[in-house]
Amino acid sequence: MNIDPAVSQPEARPAEELSNASFLRPSPLVCVVWLANRIALWTVAIVALAIARAFGYLGGEWWETWVFSPSVAWLIPPLHIAIPLLSYRGWGYQLREHDLLVRRGVVTREYVAVPLARVQQVDASSGPLERILGLTTLVVHTAGTRAARTQIPGLPSEHAELLRDELSRKGHELAE
Repeated sequence: MNIDPAVSQPEARPAEELSNASFLRPSPLVCVVWLANRIALWTVAIVALAIARAFGYLGGEWWETWVFSPSVAWLIPPLHIAIPLLSYRGWGYQLREHDLLVRRGVVTREYVAVPLARVQQVDASSGPLERILGLTTLVVHTAGTRAARTQIPGLPSEHAELLRDELSRKGHELAE
């Protein structure tokens, strides 16, 4: 490792720079998209179980224990549906001079710094429900890093386009 004082070292980031106030957050409407996806998943699972039961593939004892009795199985769908509401609180992003900092997670907070000089491609994608709600997911692809694909979900479409263009422009400038 080269410890040459003439080589500029990255500046230490002050703690207040990582405060909640300095992070921009996705639109709260992204929770609607996440909830709709999870509700659709559980609807398909419950219908599949009911069809399997109707055709005799699930024995009566299993069915009665897990579906008709108050058991742990009744807690799984509500918890699985509540997770997006909790995870929304953890999302945030911050465009800084030389990197894009993305924060996610509630129980375990994760910060991913995407160096703008390594940005190769920036994509914006929207599913059907996201388009109806005017939302876009921004995907930043980088070269040779652990987080080679970083997502920022639930951005308003106009904002996502501006951020996509800004990331591409800064990435191109810093790469030269």
